[in-house]
Amino acid sequence: MPQYQPHQRFTEADRDKIAGRLRDAYADGRLDQPEFSSRLDQLYTVQTYGELEPLVRDLPPVRTYQTPEVVKDTKPAPEPGSFPERKKDNHPHHGRGAIGGFTGVVMINVVIWFVIGLGNGGHWPHFWPVWLLIPWAIIALGGLGRRR
Repeated sequence: MPQYQPHQRFTEADRDKIAGRLRDAYADGRLDQPEFSSRLDQLYTVQTYGELEPLVRDLPPVRTYQTPEVVKDTKPAPEPGSFPERKKDNHPHHGRGAIGGFTGVVMINVVIWFVIGLGNGGHWPHFWPVWLLIPWAIIALGGLGRRR
């Protein structure tokens, strides 16, 4: 970055940067409304770097963006043209967890049906848990044919 001299004229891009710093300082509460307006008015009347400096002298330096530590990638990226090796799947039965959970739901419903029948003196109602057994059977049998 070149060293600027106080007598050098600045660009409109420099003026926009300083205006941004003043807006940020106002938004952060570092400047009140009259002071912000005064500095902004002065910004559009000055022409050299030396005249700009007093407008921001008492403000903290510009912060550049930093990637938060949480999202920084800890592993280096692979070399261009190389592909990272995929881990082999040691658990080929992914559906077992879903089937196991659904089996529990079916069993609870069968137990409820049985308890209702006992409560009616041995007169069991229509076996309504069959409506849960049908999709359970389809899911269980569908998972058997898959291979990865």
